[in-house]
Amino acid sequence: MTSAENPLLRVGELPRFDAITAAHVEPAIRELLPRQQAALDALEGAHAPTWDGLVVPLRRLAEPLSSAWGVVGHLISVKNAPELRQAHERAQPEVVAARMRIDQSEPLYRGLKRVLTEDRSLDSGRKRVVEQMVRDAELAGIGLQGAQRERFNALEIELSELATRYQNQLLDATKAFA
Repeated sequence: MTSAENPLLRVGELPRFDAITAAHVEPAIRELLPRQQAALDALEGAHAPTWDGLVVPLRRLAEPLSSAWGVVGHLISVKNAPELRQAHERAQPEVVAARMRIDQSEPLYRGLKRVLTEDRSLDSGRKRVVEQMVRDAELAGIGLQGAQRERFNALEIELSELATRYQNQLLDATKAFA
């Protein structure tokens, strides 16, 4: 299957829910993860401490994977086929780890802190967005090092797996009751 044939890779379009199958999930994630990592590496290497120089590119780099994963999550809650669950379970640890790499990026965290102190063009709304991004990084373990960070990340993956298991059991119970 080519990228053009995978409906999960059509960013910026409305999802074609009727065309998405479990077979699309892992190929899409395998394609999007390295793209996101390359964009993250580039942004970490060079960015201006401004809204347009850091915040906009940061939000853009996460969008394709976030969008595809959000569609998969939605399908799990409404379509919920066993094959879709399995594809979701196989991809989930990598997706969570990719999100943690962004949230725990030291260069981006320092850059966001600089945006708050140096970008005088920020209005109150944008300033609040950046403050929330800084807070989210702190809650995602940016201040942890070594074994503490590894343990935190392992717990994040475990928590996401438990949340998915709970959601699936809830859907199964609701389906059995109906």
